[in-house]
Amino acid sequence: MAKGEIVINENLCKGCGLCVEFCSRGCISMPEDKVSSKGSLLAFFVNPDRCNGCGICGWMCPDFAIEVYKYVETKKPSPA
Repeated sequence: MAKGEIVINENLCKGCGLCVEFCSRGCISMPEDKVSSKGSLLAFFVNPDRCNGCGICGWMCPDFAIEVYKYVETKKPSPA
């Protein structure tokens, strides 16, 4: 089960590839068929099952195009 999710703002992504380079889990790719209206390649979240929500991709993005969400497990209260 995924522990994190990222959302990439295509209007802000300029296709620098830093998110792809620094994601150690291989969750982000830059497919050649996904291009912005400005003509640059766009990052794409490809392996959501592997994402742990570490946030490194968002930290490395110079244009703040990536939002990272980390899922937190809540413990069920034990019966009294």
